[in-house]
Amino acid sequence: MIEEQYIQPDKKEAGIWKNLPVWLLMAFLAWWLWPFSPAPPPKRVLPPGWRHFCQGDQIRGLALADDHLWVGGLFGLKRFNWRSGLDTSAGIATPPVDLVRIEALLIDPSGNLWVAHEMGLACLDRNDVWHDHTSALPDPKSMALCWSQQSELWVGTWRGVAVRAPAGEWRQYGVADGLPGERVRAITADSAGGIWIGSYISPDGGLLHWSDDNQRVYTTDNLLAHANVAALFEDSRGRMWVGTGFFDRGGVTLFPDWKKGDISTAKIMRQADGLAGNKGRSFCEDRDGVIWIGSELDGLTRFSEDGSFKIIRESDGLIGNEIMCMLQDPDGNLWLGQEYGLCRLDALVLANLR
Repeated sequence: MIEEQYIQPDKKEAGIWKNLPVWLLMAFLAWWLWPFSPAPPPKRVLPPGWRHFCQGDQIRGLALADDHLWVGGLFGLKRFNWRSGLDTSAGIATPPVDLVRIEALLIDPSGNLWVAHEMGLACLDRNDVWHDHTSALPDPKSMALCWSQQSELWVGTWRGVAVRAPAGEWRQYGVADGLPGERVRAITADSAGGIWIGSYISPDGGLLHWSDDNQRVYTTDNLLAHANVAALFEDSRGRMWVGTGFFDRGGVTLFPDWKKGDISTAKIMRQADGLAGNKGRSFCEDRDGVIWIGSELDGLTRFSEDGSFKIIRESDGLIGNEIMCMLQDPDGNLWLGQEYGLCRLDALVLANLR
């Protein structure tokens, strides 16, 4: 009879098979925990005539001088050649202070660049020399700039207004002088020699129209859509546009006949009337007389002279739905300072957005 023989398995081989579940678990954990980079999202394909710059940067101020497009935001100051789109920031002279959180930019008639920022006011003259004017302000945090018919620089700050006369001396104004609120977010000079000053301190904010010795205050009780005034603009027809609001509340007030002293024709526009969003964040008039209204959360509105509205959003090519500032270059391209970068719409694109 043939004896059945028992073959002792190799101890090493038996150990491997016995611990197989443990090895599989360790391999799975190693794969699960091993650091890896996800595949990059597909590159966004923009419609013809649209370009994006400074992606990821918040743009709060734009100014144009010669071939330079000056761009200011949370990142500081940049410069582009608006014709070619090339970044020429490397050629900017080093400022005396860190330009943190730029709120507004302005080119005066002499070609000097004024920079309103979180920590003060700076000026880059035509000789590329920086000058610091922060000590002249009632508060370092400056938020708005305008150049008046009297060749004065007006600066809106967190605690009132500072004004620089042509000879260089400064004066200050506050609530005791008639401002509806000390936090001044918007200032513009009108074609009749007056100044419009918007406060941003709801519910006590409002709008002051200061002409010679006359002052008139507008609040939510007389035609303002919201007490927070974020933007002011006089168009080529002499109409005053007032952008107000807070997040998704507010609206745009239009004063078409303020020069006649008539406010009975004033009109409030909101999202329900055709605007992209309720808050009016910025304005621009292009060379065809079209008014562009930037919103806080909801995109861009094209307002034509026939009273029609067209809405442009991120899905159409914007880099985001908040438009903080706008300007048109001499070639007719529209530049938009947005929450997530700088967007340019070619002149041909504007002509077709009807």
